[in-house]
Amino acid sequence: MNRHTHAAGVLLLFYSVVAAQGKAFSAEDEFARAERLIASGAFEESIAHWKDAATQFQQVGNWNGRCEAEIQLAAAYNALGRTNLAIERLRVVEAAAAEKSDVKHIAAAKVALGAIYILSSPPMQMNMHHGAMSEDDAEANLKEGLKLARSVRDSHLEAVALNNLANLHSYQKQFEVAKQEYRSAKSVAETSRNKDLSSQLSANLASACTKAGDYEEAEASADEAISTASKSPDSHGKVYNLLAAGRTLIELFEAAPQHDNDLRLRAFKTFQQAATCSERIGDKRGLSYALGYEGELYEQEKKYDAALALTRQAVAIAQTLNSPDVLYRWEWQTGRLLRARQDRDGAILAYRRAVQLVQSIRHDLALRYGNPNAHSSFRDVAGPIYTQLADLILQRASSDEDQASLREARDLHRASSDDDQTTLREARDVIESLRSAELEDYFQDQCVNLLKSKITSIEQISETAAVVYIIPLPDRTELLVSLKSGIKRVKSPVADETLADVAHDFRANLEKRTTYEYLDQARQLYDWLIKPLEPLLTNSKIDTLVFVPDGALRNIPMAALNDGEHYLVEKYAVAVTPGLTLMEPTPLKKEKLELVVNGLSDGVQGFAPLQYVPGEMSNLKKLFGGTELMNQQFVKPNVDKEFAQEHYSIVHIASHGHFDSDAKKTFVLTFDSKLTLDDLEQLLRPTQLREKPVQLLTLSACQTAAGDDRAALGLAGIAIKAGARCAFATLWFVNDQSSASLVSDFYTQLHDHPDISKAKALQAAQLKLLSDSRYVHPCYWAPYLIIGNWL
Repeated sequence: MNRHTHAAGVLLLFYSVVAAQGKAFSAEDEFARAERLIASGAFEESIAHWKDAATQFQQVGNWNGRCEAEIQLAAAYNALGRTNLAIERLRVVEAAAAEKSDVKHIAAAKVALGAIYILSSPPMQMNMHHGAMSEDDAEANLKEGLKLARSVRDSHLEAVALNNLANLHSYQKQFEVAKQEYRSAKSVAETSRNKDLSSQLSANLASACTKAGDYEEAEASADEAISTASKSPDSHGKVYNLLAAGRTLIELFEAAPQHDNDLRLRAFKTFQQAATCSERIGDKRGLSYALGYEGELYEQEKKYDAALALTRQAVAIAQTLNSPDVLYRWEWQTGRLLRARQDRDGAILAYRRAVQLVQSIRHDLALRYGNPNAHSSFRDVAGPIYTQLADLILQRASSDEDQASLREARDLHRASSDDDQTTLREARDVIESLRSAELEDYFQDQCVNLLKSKITSIEQISETAAVVYIIPLPDRTELLVSLKSGIKRVKSPVADETLADVAHDFRANLEKRTTYEYLDQARQLYDWLIKPLEPLLTNSKIDTLVFVPDGALRNIPMAALNDGEHYLVEKYAVAVTPGLTLMEPTPLKKEKLELVVNGLSDGVQGFAPLQYVPGEMSNLKKLFGGTELMNQQFVKPNVDKEFAQEHYSIVHIASHGHFDSDAKKTFVLTFDSKLTLDDLEQLLRPTQLREKPVQLLTLSACQTAAGDDRAALGLAGIAIKAGARCAFATLWFVNDQSSASLVSDFYTQLHDHPDISKAKALQAAQLKLLSDSRYVHPCYWAPYLIIGNWL
């Protein structure tokens, strides 16, 4: 099913009971007016009328009328992205129907709730009384709704429930299951004679078949969806079914081996039909989509003038709707078209508008157009807008530099002009916005905004530290290096896909302690990312490199890059940070460090024992004293109690942990349960409001999966999520004496050298391990990272 139409599809497929007959003419009149508005796509305008109808039906005791109005109100809210309000209305209906033993309306509410939960990012942030929603919630509600619909012999609702179950399985890439459910739904729907529903089911089946590689059935189903929609009365549902079928034809053109151009021609005619229908019923939203999609087809054929004319019409209509969820798509398309026409300045303006719109709806964007349940993310959906804008800005900077070089000879490393600095900062800030939004999407909350009030100019923090901001692009990689003197720009020729492939191989080979396969990638990455910077770093007398990595680079230890003779850690202390605006750069206050150590050495819950943890914890206690929670004592009630009573500056956890692409599956093991990221936040976040916040959170023996770039977001953002200024954590698990030795040496450096930074303390510990012939291989010393405030 096409993701862009799914919110509308859910609206079309909400169960609709027959409006109750009664004497409340005013309520029925409001209901009818709301129905007419929905038919023309005017969801916002319909809301007041649904509310009035529901209230008046309730006042006169018309139960059926009230339920229908509440369910349709929820559908309107959902179509507008106001998911919390939609769920609130449906739960009211469900609870009231349960009290009256009204099976039909219980079923209707459950099917509608299940449809919303499919779209919900896991875990979706609700009001506290709602709780978190997931795929499991969606499936449970839909299956129960299906069972109840069958019990009351409601074929329409049965078809809706089957369709939504198929949507869920399609999101989960269980396409064969989804195809069978869509077929079953179509068979049941034949008895309901609802052409909108039948057309929607055919379009959904066509999309699932395309993804499953069943191109013949996909084309037939898309044609059936168009034919059925063409015969149905004009309505918003008809428009969106045509749009969905047209998009599926384009998907089919791109996926099928023959790339039949007739598919694109048929898609274009389908969009024209949707546009004509939209104009007849005054559906501005549908018209904007239809014109925009026509423009996109012209863009693909490189007919840029025609594409731009249609896209500008789509923009103008979307502006009248006050719908940023529609408008950002066409501003982005405008930017792409202007870029293709070599109008770089105009393209930059359009991209800026698109980014501003995405920023305003970023909390709903993944929900409505790139659901994580469909193996999407905010970066998949909106990331290209940010990176393409940054690319354009940097291209313009290159052009300006070229023109300036014709006027005067330039020293290679001379100080950049104010204009240069402004341009480079803008490019960096665009990517910074993406990374902030990406972390919010991963954690499903706004924790990353909490430190922004404490931003310090990164260039002013340390004279001997260079912050290397890495921006991979389709044809090159840009390295923006922040120094005391300002930002320097260096270009590397490696493209983003090649860089990611080598980084993934590097990470996988690093964990093979019996081979040196990693060295080829270590040297290649060094040549791409470090060698171009060497003159700059040498001239600036840099001793610490702080990387702001991206994508696959978040999953590798930069310290293990190799110039052919030496590792990077032998030249520089190394730290990473998920972003420049996401940390508070203040040194560790060492006058009196309060420490709490938590650990497991016993094998519990199916995890192996950690035999070196007792020694690690003993060494820390000797250095700093503090509280120890070990094995049976390391349980959540004890941890909660300890943090309620004491203010700790260092929190050390030596236990199994796992960072997953789904934040809710990320955990740190306790003796009898697991600490989630939310648990860590609840423990540590309140300390930010105290005079002594947690300055260092250590997670020893944790790991992220090699190649899972989204899981690395959790590791990158753990300090921010938990409310600590810095995290000391591992990319992979090392259950060896070497681990206890390195961790102890790190803390010894902090204890014995009052002025040492955390990054330099880690470097010293890594170099000591590297000097031991038993632990030369990077698998022993490389996975340890300083994340966040490195000072």
